[in-house]
Amino acid sequence: MRSVALLDGGLGQEIYRRAHDVSSPLWSVAVMLEQPDVVASVHEDFIRAGARTLSLNTYAATPTRLRAQGMLDRLEAIHQQAFSVLDQAVEATGANVDIAGCLGPLVGSYQAQPDRSFDDLKEEYDLLARLQSRADVLLIETMTNTLEASAACAAALASDKPYGVAIRLEADGKLKSGESLEEAVAAVEVYNPTAIMLNCCDPEVLTAAMPCLASLYPVVGGYANAFTTVEPMARGQSVDLLEARADVSPHAYTQFVRQWLDDGASVAGGCCEITPRHIADMANALGNDCQLIKFSELRPGA
Repeated sequence: MRSVALLDGGLGQEIYRRAHDVSSPLWSVAVMLEQPDVVASVHEDFIRAGARTLSLNTYAATPTRLRAQGMLDRLEAIHQQAFSVLDQAVEATGANVDIAGCLGPLVGSYQAQPDRSFDDLKEEYDLLARLQSRADVLLIETMTNTLEASAACAAALASDKPYGVAIRLEADGKLKSGESLEEAVAAVEVYNPTAIMLNCCDPEVLTAAMPCLASLYPVVGGYANAFTTVEPMARGQSVDLLEARADVSPHAYTQFVRQWLDDGASVAGGCCEITPRHIADMANALGNDCQLIKFSELRPGA
């Protein structure tokens, strides 16, 4: 029986969707500061749905983004609170799951390469990795250029934890920077991540790219979003303007995931607008012919 590491779904967007009267560039982090019980309940729902690896709600809590909001002094406290609410959910369910630290884009999602040096980027990622040192694994997500992805991988490698790096592809199959998938894999494989993945792109884009990715690295995976478009955020506007696709039902998403697994993936989950219902459908459907495992249990060739 093949093993599949099952991640959670679109944590940040699910938190933001359930929140009351919160609108902020800090997205789900702002919700956590005002309504921490919402965050704990989302974690708990993803655990009960069957996810084996749960991400901390720290995607938007980078020093760069907090500094822009005048909240850099709350960096450590925000990370501590992210652990606290996830611990609360794990305790409530009694589940044996991985806690995944999150290393996302430092400035914002869907942007091209930042005008910064490798060393400058790595220093910020080193700080984030230290703040999340209690995590079991690290997930580098939504990488749109090889410079930022390489800096994040270097920091994750130094943490000595299992980690994955996930690349965001545009509709043309390339990164926002214009680099190809082959160039991106070549840039990060030297850091020996546990898995190289695709995330936060359309399911159709991920499906088209998965055979190529599987040919380039031993352990691969994917988790797509279900937005109609991300262009408002790519232009620097609010997540409030984004809408979910009505055609990506839990069953429809599971069919995409099955195709990724057929094409060589061994990590699956969901990104923005992939809900606990989607993860539950995946877990129920895949549980009959796959062993669902934690990310930390992945092995080369799994």
